[in-house]
Amino acid sequence: MSALTDTAGPPRRGGLARHLGFWPVVTAIVFVLIAGLLLLPVANIVGVSLSAGAKTGGVFENYVSFFSERFYYQTLLNSFWVSFWPMVFAVCLGVPAAYFVNRYEIWGRGFVRAAVVLTFVSPPFIGSYSWVVLFGRSGVLTQFFSSLGIPLPSIYGAPGIIFVFTLQFFPFVFLLVSSGLKSIDQSVEDAARNLGSSEFRTFRTAIAPLLVPSITTGALLVFIASFTDLGTPIILGERFRVLPVLIYGEFVNEFGGRPVLASALSVLLLLVTTAALLLQRWLSARFSHATAAIRPLQVQEQPLGKRIAATAFVFLLIGFALLPLANIVVSSFLKSNGPVLVASFTLDNYARIMDRLALPLWNTLFYTTVATLLCALVGTAVAYIIVRRPGPVSSLLDTAVMFSYAVPGIVLGVGLVVTYHEPPFALTGTAAILILAYFIRRLPFSVRSSVSMLQQISRDTEDASINLGAGPGRTFLRITVPLLATAILSGALLTWSNTIRELSATLILQSGTTATVAIEIFNEVVNGNFGVASALGTVLILLTFLPLVVLFTLLGKKEEALV
Repeated sequence: MSALTDTAGPPRRGGLARHLGFWPVVTAIVFVLIAGLLLLPVANIVGVSLSAGAKTGGVFENYVSFFSERFYYQTLLNSFWVSFWPMVFAVCLGVPAAYFVNRYEIWGRGFVRAAVVLTFVSPPFIGSYSWVVLFGRSGVLTQFFSSLGIPLPSIYGAPGIIFVFTLQFFPFVFLLVSSGLKSIDQSVEDAARNLGSSEFRTFRTAIAPLLVPSITTGALLVFIASFTDLGTPIILGERFRVLPVLIYGEFVNEFGGRPVLASALSVLLLLVTTAALLLQRWLSARFSHATAAIRPLQVQEQPLGKRIAATAFVFLLIGFALLPLANIVVSSFLKSNGPVLVASFTLDNYARIMDRLALPLWNTLFYTTVATLLCALVGTAVAYIIVRRPGPVSSLLDTAVMFSYAVPGIVLGVGLVVTYHEPPFALTGTAAILILAYFIRRLPFSVRSSVSMLQQISRDTEDASINLGAGPGRTFLRITVPLLATAILSGALLTWSNTIRELSATLILQSGTTATVAIEIFNEVVNGNFGVASALGTVLILLTFLPLVVLFTLLGKKEEALV
């Protein structure tokens, strides 16, 4: 059938597509894009990291130096430490929260779901500086409790990073476990309860084993997100260094930096994230269960005491998760003197950003929009190749696209700078390099969204169009794309919300004229201007959340679509 797809009907266009076939040409173009924007930069990082050292001339000198000097290898251990514990705590909080929200008739379930989404999509570094405003050395709550004679633990260092990561990333576990619970048939629970099992034992022995793929996937996503995050450790870490911060420091150090060492550090970071993703895929395959939820698990009435306890647990968790976002909005309307906020209503913070927000806001909207359109265009074509033209080539393409999940933003940024910093492709600091970086990082969102729908659509209409002489390209545009319109829009909205808050890659690639709102917020936080940073943060939160309102209300998607 694939041969018929490429050759049936009279050719309507000349050029390369006429001689080789439409989809082979498209496939080649996609491979060139992925190779140039992802595979080549990663390969160049590896090559630079293995470049001969000045001391010994050994290709592994940079790695030997890293593992020989405590200053360097301690950052790797620190990264594991502040990634492992958020993973554990996120599972301990996210699993019961998902169970209570999906199984108990708790109050305010709709609000809880919306709050989880808002927490999930908010930029991590915004929450970080908000916690500083609350619990920093001169924080509002720190001073309040100090006046009562109650000292609070420091928000800085490893404990603060772990605390923030846990609250920021537990939605990974919550959303995936919620999705997993909806795929379990009610008969599984009924059988266990009819045999006399208690609710807890039923969950432990019958339901939890079916949730292992969801739990492990969520846990490893928390680990990866924590391991690769740059903004939070910079804001809260102080002298506690982690690998992304060390890479950033070595690459942009104002006294010259060491891009060769930064490349070696980037390779180590990439190896860890790739290993985590491979482990996640293995665990999902190892513990997957073939179940069909004819009658999904139902919400059950519970005794009043249990219902109150479950509601209290969920709302306490959500309250802590939303506290930094609420603080950002409130702080944006308070007078500020550097890091000190005064309890007096004002619009001065918004007035102060108006004269300098125009360029960063335009950059943010323009870069995000163009990258989103590119993702929608290329992602739809990639999805068609994967689903409609199965084979070794499409499998390789699928793997190459999904590899971008494993490449942290800061690693991609370093790779693009190493690859495209000299003529004829001197793109560092330009709008083009930022757009291309956003595009290749977020391409999987569009691919995954279109693949899911294509797998549910019969190809009979497409075959009929080709047999009538329309040609594969015309058929794709006139028949397939309209059928995928909802999936394309859903993928575009998810791409937009994730792209507009990108920080790590932007920090490496931007220049003064290509700064985004996220960069402006980061700069204001580093400079201690919390009032202005809060105003900018409120703007960014709105820009991030509004597309999701469209996704969940007009398109009827569930919050599980985020993961």
